Amino acid sequence: MMGEKSHGPVDAGRRRFLTGLVSGGGVAVGVLAIAMRPAAEAAGPVEVSMKIITGKMIGKPGWPRYEPANLVLPAHRLVQVTVRDYDDGSADIPGGYNRVRGTVGGVMRLIKGTPATIAPGAGTVVKEIPVKEVAHTFTMIGERLFMNVPMPLKSTVVFQFMTPGPGTYPWQCMAACGTGVGGWGGSMETDGWMRGAVVVK
Repeated sequence: MMGEKSHGPVDAGRRRFLTGLVSGGGVAVGVLAIAMRPAAEAAGPVEVSMKIITGKMIGKPGWPRYEPANLVLPAHRLVQVTVRDYDDGSADIPGGYNRVRGTVGGVMRLIKGTPATIAPGAGTVVKEIPVKEVAHTFTMIGERLFMNVPMPLKSTVVFQFMTPGPGTYPWQCMAACGTGVGGWGGSMETDGWMRGAVVVK
């Protein structure tokens, strides 16, 4: 993205990815890349840091990527996730995917830009963002873990959620940010790019 062309929706492609998320099929965990550290206090949240880079940043236009795309987390713990989105191009999303769901309080904190350090409590608490400002999403659809967090253009978001019991929970970006017909190819259908897994142990 980052100035790259946005794509229109393709219902068939969306159904295919949703089916894969619900069934858990087609997501290869492989070698898990994690960016996780316990908070200073044992009772505090597990902290996770992620970033979204553009294809142009890695010499592969049209292939945005979450880093890391796969996480390992402890069961039944509060997790705080910080995602820095370096993408400045929006993409089409299915209806409702601009809303925050499944996080603690159904909210996220939104910080403009991608600062290296973030003060505690910084940013604006929001429950949704304008559809035209969505670059990506972090979406998990399952019986024990349903969550959707929209990622605004060139911004940082912080959100918290509780991990369920042990298992592998696939996630998928629901913004049509890839290549091919409707933007649902390329990085959108490649494990470790705009889809991955949260492994809870």
